[in-house]
Amino acid sequence: MNRQRRETIIQEIKYWKRSRLLPEHYCDYLLALYTEGGARSRGRRWRSPLAAGLCLLLPAVALVIYFTELSFVLQTLLFALFLAVCLFFCWRWRNERELLHFPLIGSAWILLVAAIAGSEQYFPGQTGALAAVVLGNCVLWFVVGHLLRLRYFSLAAVSGALLVAAVALWR
Repeated sequence: MNRQRRETIIQEIKYWKRSRLLPEHYCDYLLALYTEGGARSRGRRWRSPLAAGLCLLLPAVALVIYFTELSFVLQTLLFALFLAVCLFFCWRWRNERELLHFPLIGSAWILLVAAIAGSEQYFPGQTGALAAVVLGNCVLWFVVGHLLRLRYFSLAAVSGALLVAAVALWR
């Protein structure tokens, strides 16, 4: 097969993958077939270390909250920065299902920790405000899980809501 025809087929398969006309694993197989295995490794070599680096944001957030004496405003700015990084990667990897999970989980965790910290700052000792914050996060997780068809987000939302209800009934 000549080179121009092969490039045309490869571009068409990439279009099918972006448009989700075929399942992603079929497109990956066809791309590996027509590029003789070169397309997958060439385009994704840098993404795994980037996803691993993104996972390092989560311990950084925990360090910022629990082990520093930063003011609440500075903590909020750092939360916003970390959340913006995670949301950027959610947007950037929106069509790549295997990488999308890292920034989504990171965003959910950072938002939960930031919301709890804000609740404790503005409503100290009020369990009703804390429960409302956690339930709000659970609703957001359920919506994201439903929209993106991520069963573990929906399961985490329902589990969190049941846990909040159990704690509320326990008191």
